[in-house]
Amino acid sequence: MSLVFTESNHRYKLDGKPVTGVTTILNGGIPKPALVWWAGGVVAKFVVDPENAGTVAELLAGDQDSAVKFLQLLPNQERDSAAERGTEVHDLAEKLATTGEVDAPEELVGFIEGYLDFLDRWQITPVLVEVVLANREHWYSGKVDLLATSPLLMSQADIDAGKVIQIDLKTSKGVYFETALQTAAYARAEFYMDGGKEVPMPEVVKTFVAHVTPLDREGINARYEGSPLGTSLYPLATSTSEIDEHFQMFLHAKAVHEDAKARGKKKLEPIHPPTEMQVAA
Repeated sequence: MSLVFTESNHRYKLDGKPVTGVTTILNGGIPKPALVWWAGGVVAKFVVDPENAGTVAELLAGDQDSAVKFLQLLPNQERDSAAERGTEVHDLAEKLATTGEVDAPEELVGFIEGYLDFLDRWQITPVLVEVVLANREHWYSGKVDLLATSPLLMSQADIDAGKVIQIDLKTSKGVYFETALQTAAYARAEFYMDGGKEVPMPEVVKTFVAHVTPLDREGINARYEGSPLGTSLYPLATSTSEIDEHFQMFLHAKAVHEDAKARGKKKLEPIHPPTEMQVAA
């Protein structure tokens, strides 16, 4: 098999060699200054929350290094928890899109109901769901959430309603333009894997991001207060030329990511003044 994805560590190998995933490239190639404020906010909210007063008192009374490490890890724990929920929703959405039914845990039922409502409202017909893909020319890989058709999303007279569109699913608190670069990279992949065989990518004419949030307010985590209910759809690229523009942005981010990796491998060594013997010589 030319492209292999290992789920446990989220790593790809292409032709037996490691190949970087699209999300890794974007994480390393696009500055995210807002994350600094977010991380500080996570720690600050924990410290001022009256429910955590006992824990904070214990931290302050104990070993300082241990307390610092505990607080430093809080943003990672929140990020990992959100990522785990996102992965579960993606897995359930894949089963729902391919089989038409799924058993979801109680805490995720609202997400799945919102996603199902989205599929019905926009008349989404899945073409490919959660397939791994790659591009040898630019040497990257990834896994696309959903390629589909929708007559409601192809209303222009000059575009066939049967053309393929791409939809990326996000369960985060918000959605951002950076996803346009991610979807463009997937759309410009050379092939996807089907039963161990490489299959040329179909032409993608539009890209979207679907913000999947719970359909019901009952039991919703406070982080979703004020957010739209159910699944909201946002257009990213409305034409193939716009996808090409976003792909060029992705390649710029890829170059930044690769430069950063190269810089990280370089170590500076001090130079020393010549000895008296060397000067005399």
